[in-house]
Amino acid sequence: MAENDDDITVVPIPGEEEADRIRKSNERDQEMERKGKQSPHNRGYDEAADGAARVPEVDRVIDE
Repeated sequence: MAENDDDITVVPIPGEEEADRIRKSNERDQEMERKGKQSPHNRGYDEAADGAARVPEVDRVIDE
């Protein structure tokens, strides 16, 4: 246990309204994903989690 109470961060448990809002947001995001669309809310999360960067598109390659 922390020796000093100043080192403790109290995080409230979400109320029922907050839990419903989060659940609905997740359901919208999942529905968009099933349709092959990316939700603005989740944009960038997959790349950040995977540590993957997008490969740039190459129009053409020339040999000089």
